[in-house]
Parts: sequence; structure tokens; C-alpha cells
Amino acid sequence: MPKKIQYSIHLFLKFIPSMVVVGLILLPIDGYAIQLHASSEGIITHQVGHLFFLFSMVALIFTVTGKGLDQQKGWRLIQYSAFFFILWNLDAITAHFFDNQIHAVTIETISIGKMRIITNNDSSLLAWFYYVLKLDHLLCVPAMLFLYKGLSSLVDDQRQMMAKKESR
Repeated sequence: MPKKIQYSIHLFLKFIPSMVVVGLILLPIDGYAIQLHASSEGIITHQVGHLFFLFSMVALIFTVTGKGLDQQKGWRLIQYSAFFFILWNLDAITAHFFDNQIHAVTIETISIGKMRIITNNDSSLLAWFYYVLKLDHLLCVPAMLFLYKGLSSLVDDQRQMMAKKESR
């Protein structure tokens, strides 16, 4: 194969990931932060998963505190992460309850940038409460960032300990 063609193929393959990312950004499909379920079995199982995750994070906080690990920066950040995951699970459980279990709220898409929250009893308070619940990423993203920073801190501490051992 001529060198010019090989170079062209190499360039094309090099930029495929970038083109895919650009395509996903420019041509998005619907992405729902709070998942809806068609039947009661799905939502019940999903809610049990949220409860299990919530109680796991509570257990993690108590375990870290009980063992005195919260004296280390990494574990303290992981505790913050667990706290935000607890709040996120409470948020998601509540939102699922309103939209999937008691069907008190439905969302109507008006256009690409607009939607309407419809409540069964025309309560604007419930609509605003549900709207705030839909902002669950404001809890989940900090939780993931704290988890990442906490794990990074623990890895850095471990590397420093290994470097000290090797220098002896």
C-alpha cells in the first residue's frame, strides 16, 4: 500500500473518536436523569436498589468513622461522597415515587428546550418540588467528584509510603 494512503488511513482512524464525540454532542438523543419504568416490578426492584445503595453508604460512613479512618484526607473525602450519594438516593427514591409509583406527576415535552410538569391536582408547589427533584445531578456529580478525589488521595498516600520504603 502506498505511504500516502497508509498515512490517510492512519489520520482517519486517529480522528474517529473525536468525530464520534462531536457527533454525540451535536446530535444528542433524549437522556433522562430519572429513569421511568413501565410496570410495577421494574420500579419496585429499582427502588430496592436505591435503598440498598443508600444503606450501604450509611454503613460506609459509620465504618469509616468507627475505625478512625476519617483522620486521613482520602477517607474523609469518601465520607463526603457517601453523604452526597445518600442525598442523591433519597432524591431519586422520592422522584420515582411521584412519577412511577403514584403517578402524581407527568412530564410533557413542548420543544427541545422546554418541558411542562403536569401534576394530577394542578399543584404548583408539587410541580416546583418535582422540578427540584429532577436536579439530582447537583447531588450525584459532587458525590462522584468527592469519591474520585478521595480515592486519588489514598493512592497518592500509598505511593508516598512506597517511595519512603524504597528510599531506605
